[in-house]
Amino acid sequence: MMRSLLILFFVIVMYYAIRTVVRSAMRSFQKDERQRDRIQGEEMVQDPECRTYVPRSRAVTRQINGKLCAFCSEACAELYEKKART
Repeated sequence: MMRSLLILFFVIVMYYAIRTVVRSAMRSFQKDERQRDRIQGEEMVQDPECRTYVPRSRAVTRQINGKLCAFCSEACAELYEKKART
């Protein structure tokens, strides 16, 4: 009887210890994932063609009619430039 109680106690302690370690690891992983996806402190600019937002460092920039415009891709930049010429 006493041996069964000690085994049960040991199993419960191990369960809570493993659960604590797994939860801690998951929180750490999720935090790293969020930081990787987010570019802290970087300004977002809106593409005038498709209206999506992109980080300024990743934007394709063009000087169109004396104005510096930022685009999400070369394709959007070309479409906007064609429309501006007409």
